[in-house]
Amino acid sequence: MRMPALLLTLGFSAAAFTFSQPAGAQQSNAPLGARLKMRWGRTTVTLTEGSQAHEIPIREQFEAARLEKVTLESAKEANGFIYLLLDVTGPSKDPPDSHRCGGGSESDLVWLKLDKDWKPVNAQSFHYDSCWTTIMANDGPSWKADTLTVSADQIKDGGSTVTMVATYSYKRPEDGIKVTEAPAEK
Repeated sequence: MRMPALLLTLGFSAAAFTFSQPAGAQQSNAPLGARLKMRWGRTTVTLTEGSQAHEIPIREQFEAARLEKVTLESAKEANGFIYLLLDVTGPSKDPPDSHRCGGGSESDLVWLKLDKDWKPVNAQSFHYDSCWTTIMANDGPSWKADTLTVSADQIKDGGSTVTMVATYSYKRPEDGIKVTEAPAEK
């Protein structure tokens, strides 16, 4: 009779030990995106994991005068690298005014490949909405399963319109942003 009571006591002790792990131990198993906090300045994005902050300049990857809104669409560690996908929007002009595009905005999808020290190795962007150019967003960015899609129409020289569709796969972040182009539907 003492053996079942001892096993029961040991079972409760093991259960208590399992559920009383430090919060940091459980958090390290969380996906990268869930562990990051983000803020941004005019031309940089700062991602913080725990007490470690990583400031990443992205001025070359977006068309806006400055960053106004940034959404972290994806963050993944794979193959020894860190992959980020950002949706960024900002004003066409800074400061805004009452002239051409003075109240307009620019939007880009930005893909970053970083090394383990959070230093940029490669970057790519897709300009999908603009006051300055003839690009207008149709749809997205939106996720379906593990793929993010955004589409935009662009009026080319000569007046023809093409639809550009950019996709990003969470399962294959190393592929970056893939863009296809087709004549726009009439």
